[in-house]
Amino acid sequence: MAWTLRPYLCVPALVGALALPACKHAAKGGGHENVDPSQVIAKIDDTVITVEDVQDRLNKQSPFVRARFTNAERKKEFVDGMVRFEVLAAEAARRGYDKDPDVQRVMKQQMISKLMQKDFESKLKVEDVPEADVEKYYNEHPTEFHQKDEVRVSQILVKDKAKADKVEKEAQALPKTVPTDQKGFHDLVTKYSEDEESKPRGGDLSFFAADSAAYPKPLVDAAFKLKEVGDISPPVKVERGWVILKLTQKRPGFNRSLPEVKHQIQQRLFRDMRSKAQDTFVEDLKKKTNIEINDANLAKVVVEAGPAGSTPSGGVALPGMPSGAVGAPPPNTPAASRVQPAGSPPTPNHP
Repeated sequence: MAWTLRPYLCVPALVGALALPACKHAAKGGGHENVDPSQVIAKIDDTVITVEDVQDRLNKQSPFVRARFTNAERKKEFVDGMVRFEVLAAEAARRGYDKDPDVQRVMKQQMISKLMQKDFESKLKVEDVPEADVEKYYNEHPTEFHQKDEVRVSQILVKDKAKADKVEKEAQALPKTVPTDQKGFHDLVTKYSEDEESKPRGGDLSFFAADSAAYPKPLVDAAFKLKEVGDISPPVKVERGWVILKLTQKRPGFNRSLPEVKHQIQQRLFRDMRSKAQDTFVEDLKKKTNIEINDANLAKVVVEAGPAGSTPSGGVALPGMPSGAVGAPPPNTPAASRVQPAGSPPTPNHP
């Protein structure tokens, strides 16, 4: 039984025809024992769409999408989309677009992606990371899993006690409605502080722990006596004079045991292991290939200036990038270079 192609159906990306096999003929019942999956549903010149082809395309959609194509009429719409895809792909090939460099590059990217997924990454597992390596990483990176309580303060340093008392009084008189608002204290730093190093930062000393040796012990002790963000300390005697402190942030410490972070470490080490394995894989392939690079001609390549952060159309991801990036176009690759599988559900009004 034939039917008319619906004109409102979405036109899938043409390069999808290059990235996916047009039709498959391996027999599998798809859960229906009495159905021959190789039976032809549609024929477009020499290309056929079988029961299996439609099942495969439909079953690769999300459950929500699949639920929309359970009746005969909607299945026809889905096949209409597959037919439309094949018709356009065939016309594009007749016009020679299958030999277009951009199309060829996308096809190669998809082949690389399949190669890495099927013949490389499928053989690597997170569980392959040795327990000893996980424990070694944990022991060699203590700051990632253990951190002491820390505070952050801003200071005003002056040389004499009388001036320090005056500054403290002004600081204590600042509005407390927004304790984390540094503007008022920052103005006092600009006006009074005699510490040329911290003054340009508004007196900020960043985070430090109670046993820090980066600052004088009286200053550290006074900072940890401040209870609430926004609190001001009385003048604290240090070697260079007197400091008035304002508590700007508190950061609680943590201690994470090895069992707590084991999976996290495994994932990190697995990424490193996979990256090294990819490098080895590619290097082995290069040794089997006749490769010549002319550095003199390479020097003649002119790179056009463009907006910061822009990526050329059809940019190629290099081996050693994270899984999923190898052989795939970058996120800002134009739509014409992206791949949409044949038989994707119709999406009217979208070109």
